Amino acid sequence: MELISALVGLFILWSVIRFVFGLLGAGARAVHSTVTGKERYFGTPQLKFVDETHEDTGWQVKKIMFRGALPNHREMDLSFVLSAFDVTGGKDSVKPVFSLAEAAQEENTICYQQRGNFGRVGEGTAITDWVQLGVVIPELLQPAYSGSREIEIAFRIFNTIDPPIIVGGLAIDDGDSIFARTLSFTHQFSDKGYEEASKDREEAQAIALKIGVAVAMADGSLDDPEGDLLKNWIVKEVSSYSDSKKKKLKKLYNGALKEGFALAAENRLSLSDLVERLGEIGDKKAKYDAVELCLDVMAADGVADAEEMKVIRNVAEALGLDAAEIEQMRQAVTLNLSAELTSQEGLESLVGIDNSWSDEQKSKHLRAEFQKWSNRLNAMSEGEERDNAQSMLDNIAELRKKYG
Repeated sequence: MELISALVGLFILWSVIRFVFGLLGAGARAVHSTVTGKERYFGTPQLKFVDETHEDTGWQVKKIMFRGALPNHREMDLSFVLSAFDVTGGKDSVKPVFSLAEAAQEENTICYQQRGNFGRVGEGTAITDWVQLGVVIPELLQPAYSGSREIEIAFRIFNTIDPPIIVGGLAIDDGDSIFARTLSFTHQFSDKGYEEASKDREEAQAIALKIGVAVAMADGSLDDPEGDLLKNWIVKEVSSYSDSKKKKLKKLYNGALKEGFALAAENRLSLSDLVERLGEIGDKKAKYDAVELCLDVMAADGVADAEEMKVIRNVAEALGLDAAEIEQMRQAVTLNLSAELTSQEGLESLVGIDNSWSDEQKSKHLRAEFQKWSNRLNAMSEGEERDNAQSMLDNIAELRKKYG
């Protein structure tokens, strides 16, 4: 059944992809076939939207239509370019709009853009009936913010041999541009805008740090290796940013770390509130990153602690993360732990035993764990990780004796 569902999903996705790419290429082909100068309209250039609904997805499709006299005063090759802006806040807060479809992106950015050409056009030529130049699919656009946004489409015609250089929708070099006009529409965007997502990502990482503190303090103390790991995590997270952004993020994350320590020391660090907030604002990556950080904190001193593992399992469960994915993360961390220094309760928690299980359930789980670690051990080369895996296998064997 899962395979069938997956195949159906892929079929629908491919249908959407073909639909999108078909629309993105339709405009330029249509222009060539209708530059006749013999039909109805010969006036100044006009733009409009024609709205349709895609049958399979229900997405709104806004076709960008054009007609009128082309503005060249001599024979030349003409091309056009379409860009998009979020103008909701007025002229003082114009922002670019991202495209989720690669076929409708600028060459070196993910901002919306479509290009096409009219071909070789003589003076006085007109497109005498409406033709499609491009298409806007709001579901494949990402403005700066969610909600009701006014999106403006900028249309430029230029001499093909001297095109404008456009970055983020703005022309940093006009080239030989000979005509420009805008067309706008309003759309309700339900998904987060890119600036919202960036802010939420920063808050999610600050929350992850506090959750990491909760894990570190679960055994009643904060060890130096755990504190160092959290600090090094901050250094790694900010390393790829510019100096100004790096300074801002360091202040945010160091503040979150200090606040987490202070609240934990006063027994006022609410793990449930942190997890709830992360569940509200975090995407899947942010949630998995938080659990991975917790596992690293748990393993920082090389010893598994039952209380720390309990906190991590509760966090992963509350965030609704995939159990198999968390299991893989747990196994990867386990290879860096010393099974000899870990208590029996810590080992049971580390291998995924729930204290509420019956002895029979625990025994069955341990058999599966033993087989899993045995297979892994056989595939490892000599080294510390293999030694740790062997030690884990030996300890699982001892636990199996306990539960029969």
